Amino acid sequence: MTRVLFVCHSNAVCSPIAEALLKHLAADRYQVMSAGIQPTEIEPRALDALQRLGVGTEGLFSKGLDAVEEQYFDIVISLCEQAEQVARTIPASQLMAWHFDGACCDSPQLAAKVVHEIFERIKLLVLVQDRQVKSLW
Repeated sequence: MTRVLFVCHSNAVCSPIAEALLKHLAADRYQVMSAGIQPTEIEPRALDALQRLGVGTEGLFSKGLDAVEEQYFDIVISLCEQAEQVARTIPASQLMAWHFDGACCDSPQLAAKVVHEIFERIKLLVLVQDRQVKSLW
């Protein structure tokens, strides 16, 4: 099982959205967590946008980096510029930077847009990772 960690500043919008989407799409192949540098509560509109798409949010809560201390991940993905330097210090085989700086959920429409943008990258991640695992010959 591939272990993935999403990291952002507050673990309130992008990283919990990414965690929920990857779990929704491929929980059978990925163990997924998210964490933030300075965690705050998850934005309720982000949760609503996920739920409107049928994505489960049970057990989703904001966590700090202390929740992932001394853990190894196959992939660490920073979701904002502020988190990239910290993400580099987390033991992992691969680091990716998907910056969604300024992503906000000030309205249901903006929250849906953020969810959609992150979901597009999640689908691409799964596609690429699955191709690397499966032999073409």
